[in-house]
Amino acid sequence: MTPFDFFFFLNQLKIDINECVTNNGGCDVNARCKNTIGSYECHCKPGYVGNGISCSPCGENEYSLDETTCLSCPENSTSPLASTSIIDCKCISFNYYPDELTSTCLPCSLGFLLDDDSNTCTSNFILILFYFILFYFIYLFIY
Repeated sequence: MTPFDFFFFLNQLKIDINECVTNNGGCDVNARCKNTIGSYECHCKPGYVGNGISCSPCGENEYSLDETTCLSCPENSTSPLASTSIIDCKCISFNYYPDELTSTCLPCSLGFLLDDDSNTCTSNFILILFYFILFYFIYLFIY
């Protein structure tokens, strides 16, 4: 092996320094640092937008679609700062949920109640029974 071969061999050995170990790589406190060979990348955390070096929270009544875009919650709904998805948007009207497809607040169907934790409508046997009895008495009263 010649000295040239030896230095060529050493040059091929890439020793990577993990820049993310110190001070989050210079990324914002609301960003994740990702080490790459010879460099690093900064990506804003969910609920925040920016270039990774600087990240700002999505505003009230907004949620993050990705690390560069905040979308408005549906009309008649609210959400806290730095919301991460439309699930964080809470419709103001009783028994309404935010629909991702239409970006509006929609009512739960008859006999279903809104589960606030998951923003989904779930079947409620007692409510269905109540409506059945109510409609039965209305029927008896009319006829």
